[in-house]
Amino acid sequence: MNEGFHPGSPGRLRDRLREETARLILQAAEAVFAEDGLHAARMERIAARAGVAVGTLYNHFRDRDALLRSLARSRREALLERVDAALAGVARGDLRARLHAFLATLAAHAREHGRFISVLVQAGEGPARPRPPRTLVADLVARADRLVADGVAAGDLRPDRAKVFGLALVGMARAVFLRSLEEGGAEDLADAVLELFLEGTAR
Repeated sequence: MNEGFHPGSPGRLRDRLREETARLILQAAEAVFAEDGLHAARMERIAARAGVAVGTLYNHFRDRDALLRSLARSRREALLERVDAALAGVARGDLRARLHAFLATLAAHAREHGRFISVLVQAGEGPARPRPPRTLVADLVARADRLVADGVAAGDLRPDRAKVFGLALVGMARAVFLRSLEEGGAEDLADAVLELFLEGTAR
């Protein structure tokens, strides 16, 4: 047993302080990137927004690109965690409710981080890329594929012989939500995508 380390030890407190500082910096960076744009945002303004010294900011992130990559990764991981939590809260036998939870979570993420996502879209980054980061698309499609497999097994969906239903669900959601960012708002999109998807896949 390590008697020199416990949850209240100085080492653990330093780790917690570092984690909280990084969280505040990412939160501030999202706001400044959204307001100023990806290339115009200045590290000094991000540091001031986070309430830290510029040196502290650079202790956490080597440069603006590293900060942007970390921010995008953080938001991606948060989205996947939210999707998993939403699906875990709905019975596996209720396909419509599970599909709605999946889509509604994507819509909520778009609403909450819409300004930042819009900046990515305008810069041709993130979900706007012709080939967006595969990890996010692949992870969302994997979750959609599991929903489809459950629906097929229950007889709610027809067999997905070409293995495209999950990809189609994510693709439809991505296209509609990106358009909503340009026009403002993502309300009711979950229901609209859900009905469109079920019309094409249900028995």
